[in-house]
Amino acid sequence: MIRRIVLYAKAFARLGKFSISLPVALTTFTGYLLSHGEFTRGIIFPVAGVFLLAAAASALNQVQEYKTDLIMPRTRNRPIPSGTLTLGESWIFIALFSFSGLYLLYHFSGLIAAFLGLLTYFWYNGIYTPLKRKTAFAAVPGGIVGALPPLIGWVAAGGKISDPTAIALGFFFFIGQIPHFWLLLLRYGHEYEMAGLQSLTTKFSPTQIR
Repeated sequence: MIRRIVLYAKAFARLGKFSISLPVALTTFTGYLLSHGEFTRGIIFPVAGVFLLAAAASALNQVQEYKTDLIMPRTRNRPIPSGTLTLGESWIFIALFSFSGLYLLYHFSGLIAAFLGLLTYFWYNGIYTPLKRKTAFAAVPGGIVGALPPLIGWVAAGGKISDPTAIALGFFFFIGQIPHFWLLLLRYGHEYEMAGLQSLTTKFSPTQIR
């Protein structure tokens, strides 16, 4: 019984990509500290809210792409294509984490923080994910996903989103997101092509991409 619970816990952690969702939440931590200037207990809520939303968005992404994930060697062992978790179990996870994350942001950090969290969620799953099938340059608009979590921390601490420092912070994380996506495309370009996704390797040589 305990072993089964542990296996399920690990599967849900992989579904929510906790190893990625945590660093995303830490960018919210950074934004809060830069805005407030010191550590307070209030930092817990926006960081936890963003972590939950990031995990929910990652899980929804895997629901959206589980058929594609079956084709690519890099992703075929993910919880849904491998059969470790069902679509129903995945949807329950998504619903719980989405609601909890939005509740924390709205109740403890305010309407603007909650709106930015929802915008990030929508942008990742509603814009970036579908764009991957249409263009190899989806990483450019997708970079917005990296820019918004630190801004959530900024406004949660009472800062104005129009502050030049906030804009510079968001731009820094936006720029940093794009090379990450493109390095994945460079490394696994042939798998993306097999799965019907657009890849930079179909348009440029590895030397040109580098």
